[in-house]
Amino acid sequence: MNGLIHDLRYALRQLRRAPGFAATAVLTLALAVAALTTVATWTNAVLFNPWSRVEKPRDLRFLSATVLGSTGYSVGYGQFEFVRKQSRSFSDAAAFNLIQISLAADDAEARAIWAGEVSSGYFRLLGVEPQLGRFFDPDASDRAYGQHDEIILSDALWRSRFNADPAVVGRSISVNRHQFTVIGVAPTHFAGVYGGVAESAWIPLSATRSLSADPPADPLARFGLQVVVRLRPAVSDALATAEVHQLARRFAVQHSDENLNGWDLNLNDAAHFTRGYFDMIGEQLPVLYGASLLLMLLVAVNISSLLGQRAARNRREVAIRTALGAPLRRIAAQILMETSLLAAAGAFFGWLASLGLSRVLYVLLPSFGAALAFNLDPGPRIFFFIATLATLLTLTCGMMPVLQSLRASQKDAINAGGAAVVGAGRKQFARRTVLGMQLALCFVVLVCSGLMTRTAFNIITRPLGFNRANCMTAEIHFTRSAYTADQARVFRQTLADRLRALPGITGVTYSSHLPMSDEGSGNTQAFSVPGYTPTKGEEMDVVTDFEGPRFFRTIGIALLRGRDFMASDTTQSTPVAIVNEAMALKYWPRGDALGRSIVYNKKSWQIVGIVPPFIYHDPADTGPMPLLFLPMEQTHEGSYTQFAVRSQLSSSALASGMRQVAASLDRALPLENLESYGEVVDQMFQIYRLPAELLIVYAIASLIVAMLGLYAVMSYAVVERSREFALRMALGSTRASIFRLVLGGNAAVLMIGLVAGSLGCYGAVRLLRSMLFGVTLSDPLTYCASAAVLVVTILFSGLAPARRAASIDPMQSLRTE
Repeated sequence: MNGLIHDLRYALRQLRRAPGFAATAVLTLALAVAALTTVATWTNAVLFNPWSRVEKPRDLRFLSATVLGSTGYSVGYGQFEFVRKQSRSFSDAAAFNLIQISLAADDAEARAIWAGEVSSGYFRLLGVEPQLGRFFDPDASDRAYGQHDEIILSDALWRSRFNADPAVVGRSISVNRHQFTVIGVAPTHFAGVYGGVAESAWIPLSATRSLSADPPADPLARFGLQVVVRLRPAVSDALATAEVHQLARRFAVQHSDENLNGWDLNLNDAAHFTRGYFDMIGEQLPVLYGASLLLMLLVAVNISSLLGQRAARNRREVAIRTALGAPLRRIAAQILMETSLLAAAGAFFGWLASLGLSRVLYVLLPSFGAALAFNLDPGPRIFFFIATLATLLTLTCGMMPVLQSLRASQKDAINAGGAAVVGAGRKQFARRTVLGMQLALCFVVLVCSGLMTRTAFNIITRPLGFNRANCMTAEIHFTRSAYTADQARVFRQTLADRLRALPGITGVTYSSHLPMSDEGSGNTQAFSVPGYTPTKGEEMDVVTDFEGPRFFRTIGIALLRGRDFMASDTTQSTPVAIVNEAMALKYWPRGDALGRSIVYNKKSWQIVGIVPPFIYHDPADTGPMPLLFLPMEQTHEGSYTQFAVRSQLSSSALASGMRQVAASLDRALPLENLESYGEVVDQMFQIYRLPAELLIVYAIASLIVAMLGLYAVMSYAVVERSREFALRMALGSTRASIFRLVLGGNAAVLMIGLVAGSLGCYGAVRLLRSMLFGVTLSDPLTYCASAAVLVVTILFSGLAPARRAASIDPMQSLRTE
């Protein structure tokens, strides 16, 4: 114990003698630790412990459906019930969905909030206990419509809207203009399990009919749901997945009348839950781990190299101590203690920095109008991760100086001068190799970030196919205000007419889905084409949107042939439709669809227009997806409606005018998500900017670390070779030649870095294959630009040491031992 304390004091004394080195080493280590710990924190928040208050979150899995070869679709209630009753791999299952509801209490203005619509056993499966009141009866029937119109408040909503009043339990509040009874308050920090989206309240599936003024007889008959299951003990994912596929086949056979060819069920962990943000973040984690590990390796090599330089400068001291009888293990212990202090300090400050950096990702994520809820609290896993990281850093960074000190010959070290003379070729080769490997790691990160940056640029600059400028968008949910279909139609048309009457307005339309909006996309409808015979197993479903008059003209999509929808397209006129070019080419020879017809909802619809390709939802999707457009006024759709208003006014002035017009019609039916069309599009682009932005941060950090390492090592080398430079100048070398000699030595370092980095890129960039768009893995522009950045980095790193070497005074240096 005394020896340990003595080693600690010795290490502190050594670090106090070199405060600049100690500060640089700690900050550099903290940078790498913060990067890796931030990724570990998000991994824990997405995969290991995503939800506060949930019992054994690692045992939870999610079900999604495969439809027409695409995964991530919702599951029907009947399918959920079949799995829940027939499965032997799950101890329990629950269904849930994320919806927006209009909540009003104490005669206050209605407020739209995100709520979870859940099956009766939802809270029992999660193992969550209320802090006030009770939860839903886990054995209640989800189809007992109207018998359990109850609501559970989140802790955040309870405190912000009801002032944390315990008497709220038992009170009646208005939800979508229908009375619901508050029966409980969820515990603090619990926000549901919808992929990082914060839910403010929960209502039972049995209350579904009470949310609409004109509900169907069985609202759950065609209701898309998310399904969460809990694995039984000792059941593996492989076994559960096999059973899920088997159950899906059995369900399809038993319900052959539902045309479930190609339909399947999939089992996903939290990181691959396709709703919310978990799947988006889960895709980035492997890349971020790779970048963080490269940065950590770069820092470790950098610090161990610097410690090795310190050990080389102190070799005479070590040799004298061993000559006086100091055991080698004691010297090794003291060096490791010094390294341990640096690693511990770096880990501590890195952990503190990660607490803030973990929340910075909130700023980078698109919100889509919902609050985020991630469990970013540092738990035991993170602290264990930090301790393991500090230990590995100690061993990795400390072994080089330990071995270098123990290999030193006492006689050579004692007789050696304070600086090296010409002939230390092996030492220079080893130093250049280490520096070259640092540049190689930087090159790998630079290439990866360059590929992702070019991907983001290609996506963002891709032609949209519509005009997002000078346009405001807003949403209205008529069902949340108990509007019937006829009432919604009257309100929608009246609002559009009054908006057109505002000064400066050049166009007004509405839709079930605006291009590149996150809401309302991908709704498929069954249809048929007279004269077209489907191939065996071909699904006759098409993505269908419902549009208002002059929709394509207002959005800025010029029709290839035919006309736009008009105000005269009503239920009293001939049903008409518009298709995109991909659908026309698929179902009619040479795409000659104009004047032809399709059959939808047992009615024939005449095609009056064909539109060119445009980005429908995903800006990275280039597949020719067939699309069908129908007039909203000829259908009973429109319970959810998006408005688009194009004008010559500023965004703020137009938004104010739109709110006033809507409020004049119904103050309890506010416009929601009122924002410019450019902001809507930018949120979708942000998904693809995110990996590029994160990798650019890592690339900059790697360059800074490499530059510091190069500068420090070259500075040490100049001190060691000061007598060599003095002799050269005494023998006639000019200061310019010394300057070129020092910088010229970096040419070998650069070549090693480029060659080794190119080999490293061969494997690293393949992790990005599925994320690239419009750029190849061997993109020459990216590689050349990355190499140019390395040249600039090594040039700036060597300028100061080269200038210092050229300014050495030969006489003074030769007199110095």
